[in-house]
Amino acid sequence: MRGRRTHGYGRVGQHRKTGQHAGRGKTTQWKKSKKSYYLKQKELGFPDPDWDIGKRGFKRPQDLIRIYQTNTMNVKDLDKSIENFVLDKKATKSGNKYNINLNEINVQKVLGRGEINKTINVTVNKASKKAIEKVEAAGGKITLLSQRE
Repeated sequence: MRGRRTHGYGRVGQHRKTGQHAGRGKTTQWKKSKKSYYLKQKELGFPDPDWDIGKRGFKRPQDLIRIYQTNTMNVKDLDKSIENFVLDKKATKSGNKYNINLNEINVQKVLGRGEINKTINVTVNKASKKAIEKVEAAGGKITLLSQRE
């Protein structure tokens, strides 16, 4: 094979490093070229925990897992949609004050993002401190059904 450039390997990259041999060590070899060897060893009763094929899974950190799922509404969304709630008979209007029970529309918590200009009396399970401050600054009131935050 002298003078033939590739020495019978084909393209140059085909015999460089371990590209066709399914990696070095136990990287991907058990899923590809040496799978039959792995299965034979397993049949003979030599299971090695490092040889297991398949996904290992992932365990999420505990601080990222939410304990409960809440349906939330921001103060700005409440301000925008209170007229529609009155039309749908989910809220009442007396003078320039609105009354709404957010549990009836499956909202468990009010959050404080945005501005509120209308006077709204809200009954809800939970509310953030900012939401309570903003609603009270606009002349409304938040009544909490559960005292947990």
